[in-house]
Amino acid sequence: MKNKKVINLLGCGWLGFPLALDLISRGFNVKGSTTSPEKIPVLKASGIDPILVQFDQSHPKPDLTEHLDGDILIISIPPGRRNVDGPDNYKRMGETLTSQIPGSSISKLIFISSTSVYSDSNSLLTESSEISPQTTSGKVIAEIEKSLLALPIQVIVLRLAGLFGPGRSPGRFFAGKTNVPNGFAPVNMIHQEEVIALINTLIDSDTAKGIYIGSTPSHPTKEEFYTLAARLEKLTEPDFIPEKLNWKIVESERVEKELGFSYRFPNLLDRLIQS
Repeated sequence: MKNKKVINLLGCGWLGFPLALDLISRGFNVKGSTTSPEKIPVLKASGIDPILVQFDQSHPKPDLTEHLDGDILIISIPPGRRNVDGPDNYKRMGETLTSQIPGSSISKLIFISSTSVYSDSNSLLTESSEISPQTTSGKVIAEIEKSLLALPIQVIVLRLAGLFGPGRSPGRFFAGKTNVPNGFAPVNMIHQEEVIALINTLIDSDTAKGIYIGSTPSHPTKEEFYTLAARLEKLTEPDFIPEKLNWKIVESERVEKELGFSYRFPNLLDRLIQS
């Protein structure tokens, strides 16, 4: 991208906040949204132009005019699976965006999606593979992907594998547990740092369009990954059942072949050690 303009970031959470700080360090002006009034001063103190945006029953159709006045919009909001109204609120977000973006100045949209839109098909999956979401959140994400991809602008859907990094420790996930099933199944993971670098690559590309996957190229077994993660954090190592039941390997072909993106740590276990 030749001119550094305003980037509108919908969602300044675990991924969005450090992404915003990185974009600011690159010279972008960042408008960032939050659903929490208490977070407004935190964003402002970090150099982010804060906007309060909520998608719930009390705010069914928020006016996003203030948040759609730039050139690029990045949507980094998860479905909120811990909230009983999460899927419905997520649908409201999708409907609001698809109705208001066409009349805005947004010309490029990056939607942070998830590889949960793929089922455990016991096969290797890429951007061209058919999706078959099995979870409620995965189905809602797939619906929003479809509606956004139909917009008459440059739309990029970035499907991310399992996320880990600062404040999201994989070592604690199975620590101390026994007889954990599917120990020989491959894992699909990506570190926060790699995601931010990948998003920057997509921002800078004038040709990127359509569906991309973010997933570290190596896929150690569930047992290898989570045992090492627990060991590095000095936690009780989990015990896995040596079996390979339902699984999938998700490969990020397009970002490497078409955009020349290189993972800083293509080996997932090396990434764990360096975290």
